[in-house]
Amino acid sequence: MKKLFLICLIALFTLTACRAFRIGPKGEGEYVTAESLVPYDENNLRQMKKDGILAAQQAAVEKVAGVFISSATTVDQAQIVEDKIVSKSAGFIRHSHVVKSYRKGNDFYTKIKAMVLVKDIGDIIKQSEADAFTKKTTILVASRETVGEDLSLRQDCKQAIYRALKTQPFSLINGDNLSQNNIDNPNPAIDKARGEGARFIIVAEAATNPLETLTTNTISPFKSYRARANLRVYSTNNYAVVAEGAQQQSGLDPLAEIAAQKSISAACESAAKQLAEPINAAINSAQTFQLTVKDVKTIERLKQLQDILKELREIEDFNLVRYANSSAQFDISANTSTSEELTAKIIRKYNVNFTVVMTTPSSIVLSFN
Repeated sequence: MKKLFLICLIALFTLTACRAFRIGPKGEGEYVTAESLVPYDENNLRQMKKDGILAAQQAAVEKVAGVFISSATTVDQAQIVEDKIVSKSAGFIRHSHVVKSYRKGNDFYTKIKAMVLVKDIGDIIKQSEADAFTKKTTILVASRETVGEDLSLRQDCKQAIYRALKTQPFSLINGDNLSQNNIDNPNPAIDKARGEGARFIIVAEAATNPLETLTTNTISPFKSYRARANLRVYSTNNYAVVAEGAQQQSGLDPLAEIAAQKSISAACESAAKQLAEPINAAINSAQTFQLTVKDVKTIERLKQLQDILKELREIEDFNLVRYANSSAQFDISANTSTSEELTAKIIRKYNVNFTVVMTTPSSIVLSFN
């Protein structure tokens, strides 16, 4: 009798431990909850329920993939995730069960709990980063361009900036056409750039006006414009100006429109070349730390952890290197002098309970309570 009781106790402990640690096959799985809505079809209830489960499974896989690519911005990576992971979501589901399902208006709602092969998804995304050689710093380019009193939407200044900086070790992405309010107060544009994953934003102001023709006996067939370009580069983390460039250039052409374009392009390209060295200095100015957080346990808590890193102004960039067996490892670039200072900022500023396991000059180990 005692032996039977002992066997039952051991079995109960094993089952409880597995549930508590949420360990999947070979420690590579993670239980994820996900939901879906599919059109309600009273004529084919069986297929409708199946479609609801498949859609929820895809949502579960997307949730996991989103965690790993949250700091990536390249179109190529997004396409890889779509082609290799999301479109084949069933291959990353070990098993799942329906938590609840019911009709919701004209749709059918399904909520599932699925064992998702987190390690497999993470490995594919990390390999895609390796295949892309290096992960580039993202810089958003936004501009306000005027010809005389008229606002220009041609984006000649933006194109000139791309040409001037195309060989630099950072990635430029297209931003908005700015208003005068954005030039006077760039903070909303900076916040939006940060939300789009950019580490810096180039705010460009370019204006060109016709030059008066000199009084001569000969009437020139050419139109001449003089452009002024002012460029500023802001850090999206702390709003600091990290680089500035300014230049004036002329454009000459029989057509006034082309002369105006030439002047803006020349001024912006010349000003943009002044930005390369200070931008690279700003990129390389941050300290590099390795952060490990243990006992994460769920994708939801991993997402919560990433939100903390995104919101902390001192952190310029971070990359999820590995997530396995409930432990997440990040590479972090931060404007802090020591790992202890960074640890204090993570713990004190946010309402999340951590235990400090260890700190060294270049590494931090925390544990979720």
